[in-house]
Amino acid sequence: MADSQKNSRHPRMAVVLGVVLIVLGVFNLAGNVFPGDIWFRLGQIMRALWGIIWPSAFVVAGVYLVWASRRGKLAGFTSSRPRGPFRRSLEDRRFLGVCGGIAYYFGVDSTVVRIIAVILLVIAAPTVLLAYAVIAIVVPYA
Repeated sequence: MADSQKNSRHPRMAVVLGVVLIVLGVFNLAGNVFPGDIWFRLGQIMRALWGIIWPSAFVVAGVYLVWASRRGKLAGFTSSRPRGPFRRSLEDRRFLGVCGGIAYYFGVDSTVVRIIAVILLVIAAPTVLLAYAVIAIVVPYA
């Protein structure tokens, strides 16, 4: 890995860590300032919204996958082209290049892989986060 790539990754990680710390601090401060009844009501509202958003997300993901299959964006799943070793993507990456690398390996659109990753993340968050972290640590960039 070149020095410029190594140095550019650290500030991004610092920003992500900084945002996480800010969010945790704000939630802890808000819990001390506002009474518990507000958090109970906010929880009820969030559960009601989640009951609408979660099924809607499945519908949207299903519609996108049907559209993608009609447009030929899923052709790589059935192709028998020779594949090289799996690598994380440098060109098509949003966070660490894992989804872009999977998309390139299977020859599909990276949006499809990202939608599947988000659905899996909601269904089994700890397992998916662990797998993503292991892939990000173990698999080198292309």
